[in-house]
Amino acid sequence: MTFTLRNDNDYAVKDVEIFCSFSRRDGTHLTDRKRVLPDTVNMKSRKTFSRVHVGFVNINANQAKCSPVAARRL
Repeated sequence: MTFTLRNDNDYAVKDVEIFCSFSRRDGTHLTDRKRVLPDTVNMKSRKTFSRVHVGFVNINANQAKCSPVAARRL
């Protein structure tokens, strides 16, 4: 997966945990995956993460919704 995180805080964050939910075209839920990104996202900036491996995803999945759920303040 490739995605961009935006940090609007007045401080940098590290170890951002993302949660991704995968589903079929009809909306049927298939699987969930969590990953921790060990990089730092500086304050008031964006960072693009390319080719992030999220683990096994069901072959029938064609939609993914990901969101950050936690991060460590620096």
